[in-house]
Amino acid sequence: MGRYLGVDLHRNCFTVCTIVEGGRSYVREWRLKDLGRFVSQLRCTDEIAVEVTGNTRLFYDEVVGKVSRVVVVNPSEFKVISQSMNKTDSNDARRLAVFLSKRLLPEVTRDNLVKLRTAFLPGGRQERTRSTILFRPMELI
Repeated sequence: MGRYLGVDLHRNCFTVCTIVEGGRSYVREWRLKDLGRFVSQLRCTDEIAVEVTGNTRLFYDEVVGKVSRVVVVNPSEFKVISQSMNKTDSNDARRLAVFLSKRLLPEVTRDNLVKLRTAFLPGGRQERTRSTILFRPMELI
């Protein structure tokens, strides 16, 4: 059985809650500069859930080939975290891991990527865009 990892990602650090067989869980804090070390500890049977943030593309690109599944979560659709009264990094990571293990996370789709100002790139990657406005050349009369 694989492990379920919920990741609360920030600009300089991230918190990971890992749920292992039998339901045991543990939480660990990482610095973003140690992302390579974190990736080296991943298993091919692991599944990871992470919310869309400014660093999600960097994180996604590093882990996607190392695990069986990466779920990018739309935070505006995952009210369990966004409306939580007890909002801490470890609690957010734990909630992501628990809901990932039950396959109950609202995964990011192309439609809600547009709302989040994010675009798909080849290979399933995502990229933040600077604008949601689409320009069309004006026709001259």
